[in-house]
Amino acid sequence: MGTFKDIIRLIVITVVVIIVVIFGMSMVNMKPSLLPHERQLVQFNYEKVGIIERTPVVVTGVSSPFSGTEDTQKDFPPADLSKLAPPGEEKGESQRVSMVLIKDRTKIAIVDGMVVREGDKLKNGQIKKIDKNGILLRDNEGERWLTIR
Repeated sequence: MGTFKDIIRLIVITVVVIIVVIFGMSMVNMKPSLLPHERQLVQFNYEKVGIIERTPVVVTGVSSPFSGTEDTQKDFPPADLSKLAPPGEEKGESQRVSMVLIKDRTKIAIVDGMVVREGDKLKNGQIKKIDKNGILLRDNEGERWLTIR
């Protein structure tokens, strides 16, 4: 019968060890420690965001200054040029480039309040080239650049 007592002891010891291990594991904190920014993410609480739908506004009557041959308006721009690019105080022989508009193949400049294109003639010469910085003017003295002022 000594073996029966040994089996009972083995079962009791096993049960006691399992209970001690379970109790010991419950006392140990198994949660990983979080960094401060990780704690903020865990505590995040979302808010519902309201979306306001807006109706699109239709703008009529605006035309591009760069329209091609389909443009029937010859007097571009409709506004007074002195308001768009007022001429300078000096009214001597020097010409003033106020504005240059370039898009695709269309090049327009405002010289002394007049809208001009490449090839147009001015009182002092002919416009050979329009660049983003000014115009190349060919006159009696040769070619010279008039820059935007």
